[in-house]
Amino acid sequence: MVITRRILAMVFIIPIIFGLIIGTQLIDNSNNDPEKEVQDSCNLRYENNNRYIKEYVIPSKCSAPVAITIDSEGIVWFIENNHSKISSYNPEEDSFNEVIISEVYSDIQSWSMIAVDDDIWFTDHRNNFIWRYMKSENIFEHYILPTEDAYPVQIINFEDKIIVSEIFGKKIAILDKNKLSSNTSNGINEITPEIDLEVLGGIATDNEGRIWFTMLTWPIEGHLGNYKDGKFTSYKLPEGISSPVGIAIKDNKIWINDHGSSQFVLFNLENNTYTKFVTSASKSDFTTTLPYWNKFDKDGNIWMNIHQSNTIAKFDTTNQILIEYEIPTKNFDWGGISNPLQFDIDNQGNIWFTEWTENKIAVLDAQKALEFTIETSTREINMNKNELKEITLIIEPKDRIMANIKSSGTFTINGLLENVSITFEQIDSEFDTIQEIPILIKAENLEVGTYTIMISVESQEITQSIPIRLIIK
Repeated sequence: MVITRRILAMVFIIPIIFGLIIGTQLIDNSNNDPEKEVQDSCNLRYENNNRYIKEYVIPSKCSAPVAITIDSEGIVWFIENNHSKISSYNPEEDSFNEVIISEVYSDIQSWSMIAVDDDIWFTDHRNNFIWRYMKSENIFEHYILPTEDAYPVQIINFEDKIIVSEIFGKKIAILDKNKLSSNTSNGINEITPEIDLEVLGGIATDNEGRIWFTMLTWPIEGHLGNYKDGKFTSYKLPEGISSPVGIAIKDNKIWINDHGSSQFVLFNLENNTYTKFVTSASKSDFTTTLPYWNKFDKDGNIWMNIHQSNTIAKFDTTNQILIEYEIPTKNFDWGGISNPLQFDIDNQGNIWFTEWTENKIAVLDAQKALEFTIETSTREINMNKNELKEITLIIEPKDRIMANIKSSGTFTINGLLENVSITFEQIDSEFDTIQEIPILIKAENLEVGTYTIMISVESQEITQSIPIRLIIK
């Protein structure tokens, strides 16, 4: 049975959990230009913009960008995987600059990068390296991970150390900047979690100096762990969270994205409790949305790229509202998505992200006022099996909008409703006044327990969802 489980994990986990293994030249037949012409490759791309998001086409064609970061000067950096270049975009000058990383290593593939002081650090899973680009000197150094074929997938900075997650190596690499030597493994120490896992996921650190990480044993179960001073601690994640990847920590609260479902989860360290959430139903061809990486902004909101729903989302931790922003490019040869695989947040709080199949970077204006607000008459419902309860959804438009209501919940991993019915009168297709809509919720055959319902209002460019705690007695 152990062999069967591991075979299943290796066959399915990489395309599902880490989306798309980068490293092959992109050839597709995208139809996202204004005239809907049939294209025969990724050479032809157009900027598609909406109220919140602006796209920029990368000068080198078919570049397959994934890793992205912003330095202290506001310059956006990313890696062109198909060309082994590090590139930058200056928003003030509206200009790109590209630099070849190495004449020796011509197939550099990167999932993650960070800006630290005057240096840009990035992973290279193809060569099993961690690269360091010293901007002012225009010099590259690379450091060899001790474990072969480790597949570094995330890189962070912590207490003058560079920390790397190795998904195949199943280890965490800690790089001491003062001891590193180019083209060697000097200064690199690897630690191995004390649990049998298929793949290591994302990493984060807390104020107590612990390194936290997600562990995947898909499709069986997911785990959360931490490490400090030679000691490991692990926690089993709730049922259905078996593919945890993105992890972010603030104020003893750990947010985890499950990249095998439509769910994300909050783990409260103060009382060791979990709260599961789910995204709204996807507009793409995929029924499972796959929340991916996550980061906090300066106001404590948690941002995430939701891979298969083609959105960048913010969970407003103060008002407890999920806001999903539609990416304007939808490549229907890829199921109606642009493959937003990584993102970063600039000093103004704007979100910059890559579109892997579309040869673009894009920015989400996080300061842009929302076109409507929503609220519900309650955020918690207690009920018995087969009981019927009514709540009210209030929608307040800032201007005339077109919108729809929909719902999802933590009853299934893809957010579809099961053993519960949620009914409401559909609103007028276009309105400019406050709407109060009765919503009927009936728990038909739900087991005793606690669930989360997401009541969503969807316009053409954003979807807002309110989580409602449903307690079945």
